[in-house]
Amino acid sequence: MQKRLDTSVDWIGDAFPVVSPDDNSPCSFAPRAADVVVGLKDHDIFDDFAEEVSFQIASDRQPQVEAASWLPANYEIRPAEPDDIPPIALAVHRKTRVPRQLCSFRKPFGSAAQERLHSCVFSLQKLSENEAIAKVLEVFEDYVNIHLVQELCTGGSIYERILERQYFTEQETAVLVKHMLQALVPLHANHMYHGSLNPECFRFLNTSPHSPLKLVDFGLELKAHRWDAVEHVSGPDLHNPSLPHFFETCKLVFVAPEFAPPQQPRKKKEASNSHLSSSGSDFSEGTSTWVPEPDQDRSLLDEELLASVLTEHAEWVEEQRFALASSSGYWTKNQAADVWSIGAMAFLLLCGYPPFFAPSRNAILARIHRGEVAFDPPFWSKISEDAKSFVSGCLQHSFWDRFNIQDALNHPWILRLADNSPSGSMFASFMLNLRRFYRTSLIEIYTASILVKKFRQEDLQEFLCRCREIDMSGNGFFTASDLKHVLTALGHPGIAETISTRFLQMFRHPGESYIDYMALLDSVHLQQQRSFEDELWRHFQRVLQSNGRCGVDGVCSCLSLDDLGIVFGDPVIVGLLMREIPDGPGLEDAAVCHRLLEAVRAECAARGSQQLDFRCLCSLILKQLKAL
Repeated sequence: MQKRLDTSVDWIGDAFPVVSPDDNSPCSFAPRAADVVVGLKDHDIFDDFAEEVSFQIASDRQPQVEAASWLPANYEIRPAEPDDIPPIALAVHRKTRVPRQLCSFRKPFGSAAQERLHSCVFSLQKLSENEAIAKVLEVFEDYVNIHLVQELCTGGSIYERILERQYFTEQETAVLVKHMLQALVPLHANHMYHGSLNPECFRFLNTSPHSPLKLVDFGLELKAHRWDAVEHVSGPDLHNPSLPHFFETCKLVFVAPEFAPPQQPRKKKEASNSHLSSSGSDFSEGTSTWVPEPDQDRSLLDEELLASVLTEHAEWVEEQRFALASSSGYWTKNQAADVWSIGAMAFLLLCGYPPFFAPSRNAILARIHRGEVAFDPPFWSKISEDAKSFVSGCLQHSFWDRFNIQDALNHPWILRLADNSPSGSMFASFMLNLRRFYRTSLIEIYTASILVKKFRQEDLQEFLCRCREIDMSGNGFFTASDLKHVLTALGHPGIAETISTRFLQMFRHPGESYIDYMALLDSVHLQQQRSFEDELWRHFQRVLQSNGRCGVDGVCSCLSLDDLGIVFGDPVIVGLLMREIPDGPGLEDAAVCHRLLEAVRAECAARGSQQLDFRCLCSLILKQLKAL
């Protein structure tokens, strides 16, 4: 054993530290070519003293949530790049100029769910001393959103670090997986869990060769909506979750079966795309694929799908929340989902493709719920039996049979860091497969972000029609090249060329990327809806505050019947509402506002109230605009 670890220095070189079975030192890779924090003049090298002081202040301060109005006063907010995760932005402290990561998302609707969210956030703040977890430094909130100011990790993602390498080994994969597991230990020890882990949840702290790998995403948004489903099964947030990343196929592949949405009913049909093989490098579903019923009219947002999984989860929790709250059963299910995700990521880092990937979202769900894991040759021919044993133990379909976090850390593959694996780099196919999968995930995120800004509702409908024309067999997906043709045919050659230049050429290699266009449209629709709600909330505050209609705290959380004329008479709000209506004859501003006024009055009468909560108001407005 010792001899193997000593000689490992030769193949690890300067890119990795030597890690003994009991060593908890951080994982490291070769530094990135450039720092991801762009545009911070004279601050590429951060002020260590300011960093240390700010961390000390954060650790000494009692956990608390401050009003969101203080956020722009203390931080300069810089929006995320188009290919970044939508809820993530950059926040630069105005005094110290230290950059932070800003993660913003919707608060749950119910009071009990909000209390659970606050409790979870406070627990995360207390875990800030753990080096495997990004520090949660400050928390801000308003009536609608909660904002987490976190330690900024600038060293890049796991994908980026690996793809910068000339070669990659199984031993290095074991080191990475070990540090991902270690990041979960403090969460599980405090009866917490993530629930939807994927490689993008981890980032290297900085660009140095020995930078630690940190957990930067805590799965709070999805958990908040699940908690809300328990409290308000028919509440507005259940059918309006605003979770675009939940629909991305390249993240869904890592979700455990107990948390994954149920597979939609499909008519099984012989696949016409026989050129797709069942090997890992082609990501096919084999000899058949799942397609929609021919006469099925599926909306852009498949609300029934998400409502079904949330309701199912809510029913399970509701039945056992009292009986098992103090026992290990509840946490076993949730924490075992994290171990499943670790196993799926280990699978990806051993062969370059995830275990349950397929061209369409529904085919992915079919594979996840079957739970069939295959170590296909030749991609696994150089991988050790210990590695296969580890992956199999993490990907047991029943969460009761799955490894817990300590089982995974004590597995021989992790303890000995794959010392029994063949020496040398992975097959060349590993880098090709990983680059292809990463490219597909980037295209999903980037294309959705571009279409959110450029497309209106009628553009999305036309885009869907063109997609279905190209998808002659009704499989629900097409290639990245088909995406370029569709956008060009719709009169958006600039968008098509931008996507092509950014990804198709930058990641040039054999093989196509397959895109589920329905999942893409779901993401676009939900992001547009969230953008509308944010903008409406901002102008709602502006109008009522300027008219002295807010309470002592200065926040206007409800609309009174007496203020209907003020809100729906504001030209900016009227313009925002009209943008949500597809172009059509006979739709005048006055007529639209009159219809909305009547709908609000009717809703208040039904509730026996003289005012309407903003979130209910927003839900009602969207429903009425959709019906126009």
